[in-house]
Amino acid sequence: MTAMKTRFSRKLHMAFGAMLAITLALAWYFYDSVQWFEYDVQRIALANSVLNGNRALSAQTELKLKLIRESAAAGSVEETLQWQENISALRVSIEEIRQAYVDGNLLRHAEADSLELADLDEMETLVETIISSGEVIRLALEAPDTEVSNTELITEVVDAELDKLRTEGTAELFRIMMAETLAANIKEVSDANWEATTLSRYITGVLPLFMLALVSLTGLIVWVFSRSLTRSVTVLHNGVWAFTNGDMTHRIPELKEREFELLGDAFNTMARELAGHRTRMHDSNVQLEAVVDERTRALKSSNDMLALVDENRRKLLADISHEFRTPLTVIRGEAEIAMRGKAKTKAEYLESLGRIIEQSDQATRLVDDLLFMARADAGEPRLKVRPVSVDSLLGPVCNDFTAKAEKRKVSLKQSFGDENAVVMGDPGRLRQVFAILVDNALQYSMKGGTVEVSLERNQSGVVVTVRDEGIGLTKEEAQQAFQRFFRGGHAQGHARGTGLGLPVAKAIVEAHKGSITLQGKPGKGALATVTLPAEDKLKAVA
Repeated sequence: MTAMKTRFSRKLHMAFGAMLAITLALAWYFYDSVQWFEYDVQRIALANSVLNGNRALSAQTELKLKLIRESAAAGSVEETLQWQENISALRVSIEEIRQAYVDGNLLRHAEADSLELADLDEMETLVETIISSGEVIRLALEAPDTEVSNTELITEVVDAELDKLRTEGTAELFRIMMAETLAANIKEVSDANWEATTLSRYITGVLPLFMLALVSLTGLIVWVFSRSLTRSVTVLHNGVWAFTNGDMTHRIPELKEREFELLGDAFNTMARELAGHRTRMHDSNVQLEAVVDERTRALKSSNDMLALVDENRRKLLADISHEFRTPLTVIRGEAEIAMRGKAKTKAEYLESLGRIIEQSDQATRLVDDLLFMARADAGEPRLKVRPVSVDSLLGPVCNDFTAKAEKRKVSLKQSFGDENAVVMGDPGRLRQVFAILVDNALQYSMKGGTVEVSLERNQSGVVVTVRDEGIGLTKEEAQQAFQRFFRGGHAQGHARGTGLGLPVAKAIVEAHKGSITLQGKPGKGALATVTLPAEDKLKAVA
């Protein structure tokens, strides 16, 4: 079926062949018309040339006859130069007419010895006869006439030549032939003009028909090819547009032209291959995305862990560099004081060494707290977990701070609502939490104030609260109190501290799966609350 279809290129060749044929026909028509028109123009020119030559020959001949008659009547030749010019003009006119006849014969592709040349030869004979007679008369009249006998002789010669012209009818015969020739010349000029006019009308009449045929054929070809090309290109464009938008199920229908049909088949084959490739690629992408998601989650977890470790490392280094400056400065200062100046007593050295040991212990506790927070942030707090009775921790803590409370004239009260409350935890670290809270409460309490430590158990677990009546804190300060090295504005002017106690307490409590909060108002004290998961079924170990 495809092999029977006409090729678009063949249609194009046929159309251009038809246009070329019409163009060549039009060119031939113009060429032939121009040739005929040139022939008519040359024919008119030659006919006019012959007509004018014959008219000039007739006029010069009549002039010659007039000169002969006047000279014979006068008995003398008055204008000899005019006689010579007349003879020369007659012969020139004959030669011009002869050349025009020759050119006309060449134009018509006729023989040179035609009828016109024969008539011209006869007229030339007549003209030469007239010229000869005239010359005889002129020579006779110009001869010396001193003798009477010579005068009579001249008169006889002149009369003889005039009789000869009259009796032979040379002049009359010339006039008759000239009249016929002029009539024929005028008819030739008229015929040539008529043929030129007819040719002009023919050209102007046929030319529009040729142009109309050429324009009509061109318009028909443009319409046919435009319609065919537009239809095929539109179908191909729609197909390509569908493929571009992802519709690989679209198929280009069969087209009438073989070239476009082959192109459509190529597009359809491409669409089928792309559809198969897209399906395979989609399956591969689904598998790849699943692998990538899994690897991404694993990588994100690793990155989060690494980021947390790096953050803890940076925090630890920052904390160490910040907190170690003070004890190291004190230790160096005490050592320099002990070594400077005169020798000191044993008591003075022991006093300096005691302060150095005190600062060393503080630095050791600081290192221990920082390391614990770093490990807690990394998820490895290293607790020695066991069942612990909470009141067994709170009682000793309160006893340890009794002397400090008395010194600051603050009343320290204990209220343990449930003495059997047990939690799973590290006794040492939990005791450190309670000590931090009680110490903070005493430091920021006013003289005559009260610090109350209570223990109870509710649905949330074991709850330990430490309440004071000190300087208090704002809501913003309560939110930032568990940040490392943070100290409120009022706290900095009221008591010394590192700002590390509450962050350490929070790290310990959260390592025990508990929570710690801080509340308060400026000038009305603060309330610290620690909530730990209860372990009632376990036996507490003090």
